Amino acid sequence: MNNIVTATLVYDRRTLPFRTEFSLAGTRCLLSTNSHHILRLSMPWQYVLNGCGTDFLQMKIIESATFESDAPALPHFRGLGHLVFAMLGSRGFFNFDLLRRRAIGLLSPAAARDAHFWNTQLLPITIGLLGTTVGVAPLHCACLDRDGSGLLVAGSSGAGKSTLTVALAKRGFAVVSDDWTYVRCQADKLLAHGMFAPVKLLPDSIRYFPELRHAVPKKTMNGEIAHEVDPTKLFRSKVKAQSDPKWVFILERTRVAGCSFVPCRPENLAQLFEKNAEKLPQELPEAIHLRSGIIRQLSACDCWVLRTGEDPMQTAAAIDTFLSEM
Repeated sequence: MNNIVTATLVYDRRTLPFRTEFSLAGTRCLLSTNSHHILRLSMPWQYVLNGCGTDFLQMKIIESATFESDAPALPHFRGLGHLVFAMLGSRGFFNFDLLRRRAIGLLSPAAARDAHFWNTQLLPITIGLLGTTVGVAPLHCACLDRDGSGLLVAGSSGAGKSTLTVALAKRGFAVVSDDWTYVRCQADKLLAHGMFAPVKLLPDSIRYFPELRHAVPKKTMNGEIAHEVDPTKLFRSKVKAQSDPKWVFILERTRVAGCSFVPCRPENLAQLFEKNAEKLPQELPEAIHLRSGIIRQLSACDCWVLRTGEDPMQTAAAIDTFLSEM
């Protein structure tokens, strides 16, 4: 990683005079920085601190005009045991230490002022990498809320989870999360958290959602060309920060017309989430155990394999009817 950072920086109280706390997926995060711009970005996340437990993460961030990088525009990650090094394009460089539960990084002045980057990239990456060390299980699924009960939508990439999320939102479900959901156990109760990240829709989704006709797709963090939309603005949907998981649907596309709901065994659901979870280093046996415990507890939810040959709106209607008749 030659020529990434051209300055030598010391992370101590003199170089990081500003300090605050905020909530990240129900976890207390201690932030130290030299930038009042970065401090301001954390303010919207501070209002739910009372619900956090005793575990905490640390973020130490320096805003520096000396940051220079010839890295590609897309984020680039390298792991070494319990350490993960992240080059966030031309915006910054971070070291995530899973053993010490901390993120130390450098941001360019532009990134330090960019709320979209903070909310949709840096914070999701941080909780996605460090969350397991404080009992948060990042799970590859969407989450919606129906009258106080959480509905998780899992399935393989390309199955249509995001389009179904928007279709359910248009039927009155509140959006908690789209691509990743962060589940933790608090007082023997599971809570599913979202990160207020935008919903990602592929360009062909315009055939289902005419609201996209004036939106411009762009390259997303994983390199895909997609629409990243705020459901509250484009679809006038409701959002919630968290929900109590009650149901899980595993989405499968089929060429057969109609929707069928096939009960799924708890062990099969647990196997699916374990298979899709990010690999953790062996140096963190407690984190591995905690995540598996959350997945086992979650597998006790009512779960069905949803096989659908219908479009997202018809599938969402079938789910709504199915839950109403239970």
